[in-house]
Amino acid sequence: MESRRDVPTRVPDGETPGGRCPYCDRPFRTERLRDLHVGEVHGDELTDAEREAHDEADEAELDELFFYHIKVVVLIGLLFSAFVLGYTVVLSGGV
Repeated sequence: MESRRDVPTRVPDGETPGGRCPYCDRPFRTERLRDLHVGEVHGDELTDAEREAHDEADEAELDELFFYHIKVVVLIGLLFSAFVLGYTVVLSGGV
């Protein structure tokens, strides 16, 4: 069975990848994705600069994920509030 790391990738005609892995030559849409890949898959072969780039990309991804979770929590709170408000209006006999 193939792991996710063994899946062949190709770049569509007319596009250039944002970055390529220096170890396995896999193309990536952005340099940040390449940095994350290099740190996770080739972690024991990293140079200091690559390790620093991976750490920065990982931190940026964690920040984005945190803000996404905040947005989801706020949205759930707003939906719940709207539901409760609508429910109380219906139970009270309408507007």
